[in-house]
Amino acid sequence: MNKSHYLLLFILPFLFLACDKSNIEYENDFEKSYQTWLNFKTSHNDSYRYVVNGSSWAGYAWQTVLIVQAGEVTERTFHYTVYNDYRIPEAGWSLETTQEMLDSLSRRYQVNIERLPSADSIFRTLIWNENKSNLNDPVHGGGAPTWTLDQVYEQAKNDWLRKRDNAHTSFEAKNNGLISSCGYWEDGCMDDCFRGIRISGIEGGE
Repeated sequence: MNKSHYLLLFILPFLFLACDKSNIEYENDFEKSYQTWLNFKTSHNDSYRYVVNGSSWAGYAWQTVLIVQAGEVTERTFHYTVYNDYRIPEAGWSLETTQEMLDSLSRRYQVNIERLPSADSIFRTLIWNENKSNLNDPVHGGGAPTWTLDQVYEQAKNDWLRKRDNAHTSFEAKNNGLISSCGYWEDGCMDDCFRGIRISGIEGGE
């Protein structure tokens, strides 16, 4: 075997490595955050609480709190922070504050209050809570999926951060190095285009 063959055998593995390009955006930032997550997970026995935020251009915003114990989601709480451009009162949602909102909407849109849903039915939409016995109850809508942060990072790597020719991608880790925002917007989309997750806080449990 001549010298040129030896040289080819030497550089061939490096050529393969050079061609093995990453299929995800923000790979270095993601891996750094993922290692931070693994350390956090171990130090808190895979038990924690995190808050997911969502919003719509149509005048709605909401928040979901998920509680994980020993790697399993055990509770999910949801509430609207803005509903039909009406911001949650300082005292929070109750039957009384829900009725106040309906009265306000009736005046704003000049709609007979009797034609609006009852305060009781709207209240059950504005705020709800699930525990281990009724997670993912089909009567509840709008809440973030009952994912662990392991599943969130998996979704980020396999979907949200996947390289796309027709989309803009973002990744942030502002929760002390843990994921805070991850997703993409397809080019040309006008309304509610974000596909991903926004997490406003992560706290370790026992």
